[in-house]
Amino acid sequence: MIFHLHPLRQIFYLPLLHPRSCLPWMNRFTGLLSLCVLLTSLLLGDQRRIGKRGDLDWTNYYQLGNNSGTYLPSELYPDLSVVGALISSTGALGTATLVAPNYIVTAAHVVKNDLYEIPDPNDWKFYLHDDFGEASSSQIYFIEEIKVHPVWTARQTTSNSLGDGDELGVDLALAKLSRSVSGIYPARLPSTNDDPLGLRAVVGGFGTLVEGDSGNKDPSNDKRVSGENTIDRSVAKVTKLGVPEDQRGGVLGIDFDSPQAQHNTLASGNSVELLGSGDSQATPLTLEASTAVGDSGGPAFVRTLGYWRLHGVVSYGTSESEYGDVTVYTRLASHYDWLISELPDWPDSKIFEGSGWLENPWLGAFVPHSSAWCFHINLGWLYIPFSKGNSFWAWSNLVKQWIWLSDQAYPFIYCYSPSNSFWMYVLLDSSNGQLIRAYNYSSTEWGNYGG
Repeated sequence: MIFHLHPLRQIFYLPLLHPRSCLPWMNRFTGLLSLCVLLTSLLLGDQRRIGKRGDLDWTNYYQLGNNSGTYLPSELYPDLSVVGALISSTGALGTATLVAPNYIVTAAHVVKNDLYEIPDPNDWKFYLHDDFGEASSSQIYFIEEIKVHPVWTARQTTSNSLGDGDELGVDLALAKLSRSVSGIYPARLPSTNDDPLGLRAVVGGFGTLVEGDSGNKDPSNDKRVSGENTIDRSVAKVTKLGVPEDQRGGVLGIDFDSPQAQHNTLASGNSVELLGSGDSQATPLTLEASTAVGDSGGPAFVRTLGYWRLHGVVSYGTSESEYGDVTVYTRLASHYDWLISELPDWPDSKIFEGSGWLENPWLGAFVPHSSAWCFHINLGWLYIPFSKGNSFWAWSNLVKQWIWLSDQAYPFIYCYSPSNSFWMYVLLDSSNGQLIRAYNYSSTEWGNYGG
């Protein structure tokens, strides 16, 4: 069976219609409320909503969304404090995720929905709180710059102002914050060959709530809600007739399974155009969920290669967020090179405000200095020409040669020189930045480097 899944571009709502949101522009638009209600009722008829299992209440979905109760960040659950609401001055809402201390990623259509829409950073704010209606001033970030994926813009023409970038898997944009977020690790990105197919994903965002069985809706939601699903489709490069290869991105697909196991849209034998064929289990996960109005740009976190990584952002899907619903995500691994080229150095590192120190989730604490030098708390002075991604080369002032550092190996380090290359294991507790204590696998001896 072949399903035709046409992107529904208008997939965010106007939070100014929700009295409990207490957003600053509410008072300015009170006189337009009745007109806005009418317009919104028309707009929301075909928009996406977040759906949950009909046999559960919302309690656990909210707890997962704010990492409370049994859902603390761990190997089982990602840290969702990096997920916030991206809201315009006119009340349009999307979801975005912190991917560097001063950068967020979202869907391109949230900020540039057609050819004639010019993204203005001054129109947007990022609310980094699990309830955007209660965010304090310190949790609201102004936007300094918006970078829309170039292919998204290229596919919007005078003959097709909406474009087809969502179908092509290029529905992607970055926004630079006017100030950095401190105290939390930004979300980690997957590398080009990191594929989440068949794995459990934690999804979510800010949006209208829907009962998966009945379709009953509650639009008065300002809180971050999260659930889980399985990545049923992963297309590294979309195939579409007549589209140049360099304009084709990647997509991920999930379906919304019911407790009765009767709504397995992406089952074997069911081919969804551009998602292609594959397989899917009919049995839902414990907190099975779909995505939502307001979830455009929302995350799909998957634990791969030992870490939770942001593998997708919500692009489009079917309309009702009921059982059988399909959601399509822009596949971030397919855009690794573009993302890394646009992000600053050390994008996944946590800032300690006012101290000058950063902490990388796998490399540890260090102080960056000028000309690509940094001082590492264990390894001492390092010269790192390119400090982005999941591995890189560094010149070690203590080892006196080039070393290779990787999130898959550290504290195992590969040391290279034309005459003497070897692996070492660094004893971190005995290495203090002035001296490295390590086991040399070539000489099979413990030794000190520097000091």
